[in-house]
Amino acid sequence: MRRWRDSFSLANTGGVTRRYALLAGLQEFAIWLPLPVLVLHMTDRGLDLAMIGFAFAIRAIFVVLLEVPTGGLADAIGRKPVALVSQASTLVSFVFLLLVGGPTTLFLYALFQGIGAALHSGALEAWYVDKLKATDPGVGLQRNLATISVAQTAAMLLGAGIGGTLPSLMSGWNLPWPLAGFGVALLAGLLLRLVVLWLTMVLVEEPEFAGKARPANVLATPTIIRDGLHLARRIPVMRYLLLAGAAMGMAIVSLETFWQPIASLTFGADPESSGIYGLLGLALGAAGLLGSLAVMRFGDRFPGGPAALAGASQLLKGVAMLLLALHAGGAGVVLGLTLAFFAVATQNVPHDALLNDAVPAERRSIMLSINSLALFLGVAVGAGSLGFLANLSDPRLALAIAASLTLVASLAYVGVALARRQASQAEVDAEPGVAGLAVSADLPPSTDPLG
Repeated sequence: MRRWRDSFSLANTGGVTRRYALLAGLQEFAIWLPLPVLVLHMTDRGLDLAMIGFAFAIRAIFVVLLEVPTGGLADAIGRKPVALVSQASTLVSFVFLLLVGGPTTLFLYALFQGIGAALHSGALEAWYVDKLKATDPGVGLQRNLATISVAQTAAMLLGAGIGGTLPSLMSGWNLPWPLAGFGVALLAGLLLRLVVLWLTMVLVEEPEFAGKARPANVLATPTIIRDGLHLARRIPVMRYLLLAGAAMGMAIVSLETFWQPIASLTFGADPESSGIYGLLGLALGAAGLLGSLAVMRFGDRFPGGPAALAGASQLLKGVAMLLLALHAGGAGVVLGLTLAFFAVATQNVPHDALLNDAVPAERRSIMLSINSLALFLGVAVGAGSLGFLANLSDPRLALAIAASLTLVASLAYVGVALARRQASQAEVDAEPGVAGLAVSADLPPSTDPLG
């Protein structure tokens, strides 16, 4: 028991990483248990792709409205309480999704999903990065974030395989509504979210926020938001990272919304034969795991650094989405899906490393939330417009359009690379003792940790 406690100790970077990997992995497992049959669950309850796309857009709009304020709140009162409220909101959303049968329950699902997602971004990841840097100021972020990504994609692999197969395994049990059909996968994910909520209470420790006056800290939120928006304008790489984040949002919502309807054109969409979606979930989960392992093992040696890796991954993702949209049979579906989710994994880690390296620790949550805001703006635009188009014509056309925009947006990482090069050159050209002030000189006084 003592050895187990030591392995999760916050006194070393390994223990910090293991704590966060456990939480992040289980949370990803809970997400992916229902995800391979999520859209099929909705269509099985009588909802069409236009309504589903509209619900995803509503979810994204709530995230957009709440993202920045909740990121500021996490920096003000602590990341743990914000993370707990986030998980509770997401739990409620899955209750409504399990019971979905029309526009009202679908809207309530989107509402609580949006609240949960807005609170989630910038909370636990900021806690993890700050704990990591406090333990070892010189720690390499990309490799450690890749370790977290490995845990998440391994959980994604397991969750997708189990969740996609579960309805088929349980089809002979004659389960009552709402568990009948694809609902049993939703219930499994819901129960696991309860476990994640409890573990967050146990494993996340924030002594730096203990005993502080909560009302006073809440009142500091507007100042933190102002500082974050100022930093988003002043940090050179941020504008390019935000553009790339918006493209990532459009790409992921397009993949999540359309891959099952596209696959159903080849494999059908009956709960009794859902095993194929379990296999497809395993395939995309394995691709994501392989991508995360590749970044962990080789990411630091990729020519051109993290900006080049993220840009190359975005290009590969766009090509894979086009392949899935233009597929001819089962082989095209499998190849398109696996390449796309491999690229998602290899892009996310360097993108997050670039972002975390660029922002100050005392404003990490708000900056992560602004990045998430850009992502969900892409989700909102993609879900609302492309879902409507898919319902009018064909999901393959909608995915092809998203793929084309993804390819074009890979140029954002060229901007990131140029901005980083210019910043490095400015530090070299600066006089000794001045280089460290190059970024902070333009910040308002409240962003200065010594102010």
